[in-house]
Amino acid sequence: MHKLQAASCKLQTVLALKRMLSFRSTYVQRKFSVGSQGLRIFSKVANFHAPPLSCPSTARSLSMVETTCARPLASEAETNATRASQLQQGLVSVAHLEHAMAVAEVAAKRAAHIVLEARPRILATNSVKQKDAGEGPVTEADLAADEVIREHIKDAFPADTIISEESFTGVGNAALSTKGRVWLVDPLDGTKCFINPNSSDFCIMIGLLIDGFPAAGLIVEPTTGRAWKGVNGLEYSRAWHTSSDGSTRQLPSLPDSRTEGVLSFGAGPPVSPKFAELISEFVHAPARAVSKGSAGLKAMLIVDGETEMYTSGCQQISVWDVCAGHAILNAVGGGLCTLALAPINYQRRQLRDGLFFHAPGINDELKMKVRGMYEHLAKRRGQQQQR
Repeated sequence: MHKLQAASCKLQTVLALKRMLSFRSTYVQRKFSVGSQGLRIFSKVANFHAPPLSCPSTARSLSMVETTCARPLASEAETNATRASQLQQGLVSVAHLEHAMAVAEVAAKRAAHIVLEARPRILATNSVKQKDAGEGPVTEADLAADEVIREHIKDAFPADTIISEESFTGVGNAALSTKGRVWLVDPLDGTKCFINPNSSDFCIMIGLLIDGFPAAGLIVEPTTGRAWKGVNGLEYSRAWHTSSDGSTRQLPSLPDSRTEGVLSFGAGPPVSPKFAELISEFVHAPARAVSKGSAGLKAMLIVDGETEMYTSGCQQISVWDVCAGHAILNAVGGGLCTLALAPINYQRRQLRDGLFFHAPGINDELKMKVRGMYEHLAKRRGQQQQR
């Protein structure tokens, strides 16, 4: 009797697996950068009927097949598997994302007008305040841009959550909800440059998370009118650049590998020559810094192919400083991880492990070398403090 039951279970398992492997499906191949690895996800639109799971061994076998198929093509299996689940949840129709970005564009343009109108008055009167906990300057332009962006998005999408830098009330590294649609807004990224009359390195950043995944992003540079937009949807990932003359073009995907030569990277001004020398020492290649004040604009240097990476060991960088840039860079094949080479945790306000924006050509070996440089710096600082 036991032998007959075992044979029956085996037969059901074989039939179930056969059905699963022969079902009709449509595959949409998407490629995203997750943490320090590339990850391919196949979204399945399937229509099949599995046989009833009348014995435990059949259920176990099907579970093993599904688990194996879902494994990411990366070495950081456990970390990336969790992120893969978030990615699959965040994949929605491109049409929905483009509509969201159209709303964001109107909001950003209104905010840009407010920011530029207020700047001469702010510079003339030096009406700048300092935030608590040493989080930098804030002006009436930051607050006014924050208000107009939040109001415009809320009018269009009343059910969405909006988290904006200037209206956020959480303390320290507060927990954030990433369930559903969550907008992360930095109404004026680069306020230090905004209050510097000799700089134009500031921008407006609006990012859209869907179940924790940066699905879309928009960055606008008020002084030039330049803008970058990216969507990562079910059908495809695309990014666009709008020039100062108003013309818009689709951005090409970045190359998957880098050519030998100078490693270019974005860095905030003033850039010490010693920083490029230090990077060169650790990556064993000549390095060149490109100065840019705003975190968002430094990320866009990679999108435009002008640099290959932007890193920071600052522990006070917030998720609204990176979400829009992350989405846009994803759309052209690049990615963002922490300096620990882990995925970005959008469920916490701050990136306590730093950030690492990178082009797809920055492979794992290079990332480990850069990480080693920051570990070296941290160790040296610790030794200095002990003296």
